[in-house]
Amino acid sequence: MEKQEKLQYFKVILTACFMVAASTGLCFYSSGVFYQPLANGLNISLGQASSSTTFVLVFMALTALCVPYLLRAVKLETLLLIGTTISCAAVLFISFSFNRYFVYAFCCLLGVGASLIGLVPATTLINNWFDQKKNWTTSIVLAASALSTALFSPLMAFSVEMLGWRMGFVIQAVLILVFMAPALYWRVPLHPATAGKVAYGQEEAPSNNKRKAPRELLISFALIAVFSAFLVALPMHYSSLAPSIGKSALVGATALSWCMIGNLVFKLTAGWLADRIKPVLASGLLNIVALIATIGITILILMHIGNGLYPLCFLFGSAFALNELSLPLIVSNRVDKRYYSTVYAILNFLSTLTTALMISLVGFMYDKLTSYLWVYIIAILMEVCIAGLIYYLISNEKMDDLVTNDFTRSFIERVRDESKKRQMMKVEKERQKAFEQKAQETDSSQTDDDHPSAVFNKQMALFEEAPHEVPSNDERDTLTEDNLDVQETNVDESINQKEETPVEAEEEQDDSTK
Repeated sequence: MEKQEKLQYFKVILTACFMVAASTGLCFYSSGVFYQPLANGLNISLGQASSSTTFVLVFMALTALCVPYLLRAVKLETLLLIGTTISCAAVLFISFSFNRYFVYAFCCLLGVGASLIGLVPATTLINNWFDQKKNWTTSIVLAASALSTALFSPLMAFSVEMLGWRMGFVIQAVLILVFMAPALYWRVPLHPATAGKVAYGQEEAPSNNKRKAPRELLISFALIAVFSAFLVALPMHYSSLAPSIGKSALVGATALSWCMIGNLVFKLTAGWLADRIKPVLASGLLNIVALIATIGITILILMHIGNGLYPLCFLFGSAFALNELSLPLIVSNRVDKRYYSTVYAILNFLSTLTTALMISLVGFMYDKLTSYLWVYIIAILMEVCIAGLIYYLISNEKMDDLVTNDFTRSFIERVRDESKKRQMMKVEKERQKAFEQKAQETDSSQTDDDHPSAVFNKQMALFEEAPHEVPSNDERDTLTEDNLDVQETNVDESINQKEETPVEAEEEQDDSTK
């Protein structure tokens, strides 16, 4: 592959990374930085300030349903330009708001713009441009959201503290524009064919066979999206979880940072694993890790201690990978490229909307119960349900398709060929044995019925069964005398014939002489 072609694929990856970092990282993950300053500046409650994120997520979810149709109607560069303009303008307008209603209105506008440059177009771009190493590339792109949050959230928090929340929103708008500038400059097309390229690793022309996932499979995808979205809402409440178990709010903020680090690590790890095993198996491993972390945090809540919270929050970062990475990987593996953007847009809508609602619902549950115990018990039940759904997806596939690594696949093929040979040899032996047994039965039937001794015995038996008349003594004498008379008559006739023959010969000789 030429250097210029490699550079083109590298631009595609960077474009998708900047899109995800600007939309998910800055517009969603970093929103918690502004809750307390916004509440103090507008003289509203912390719950009212945090509701701004709910409006952002709801309109991101609603707009995501329209993105597949917009991708077919306009060019990707046009869609990115519109999304960037709306997002930057909405954030700037929030900085000039003087009550919470304007904040909510501009947050709705921000949700629309963030969705136009968000997960649906970014993952669709990667799905179109990559055939090989698609899972690993997708994990890198989605990990950009966690990386941008880890790098720029402290910067925005510092700017808010030093310059105020209004300047903090201005800096956020500038960062969105800086992130999207390379993507707008490179003008990467949505399909490689538009640029005269082919998808990375594509060896054959794309087939016309369109995989349509059955309804049961789509329902499983939707349930995984909803259940995992509930898990994503839990780290947003770490700042109040820590005080509930005897720790400070600073511990909760640090726990959220550890969770974001786990988010980054597990996304990269799951993408690496998905290139060696099927994405559905990588999703199962992520769910197991998240289940272990949830059980651990539940034990901490029961015992009212905070020791070990950081490593458990790091492990709980796998829930973000389960929700944001597993869904696009599983869908791209089971659905044709032409249907990917539509199917994933629906799943992203369900996931984002559930997260938006669960952020508020978890807060209300804590207000009523003054504890997060039941929240994490429900989370454990949902992770068990996700495990059952993943098991269904695994059983739905063929076992020899579960591994995509070349070495492992060749090993499985060799084992399968050996088993086929053994089975064929076993069938051949059984067939030979059946043939020999049939031949023996045929020989035994011929010995019993067609052997000469058996035929003679049958004839003798019939002769003995037939009725016979035995002559008396007088009849025997009469038969003997008659036989003697017949014999004497035959002797006389033979003598007469011998005497007459020379006379006739002499007469014929005399006649010939005359």
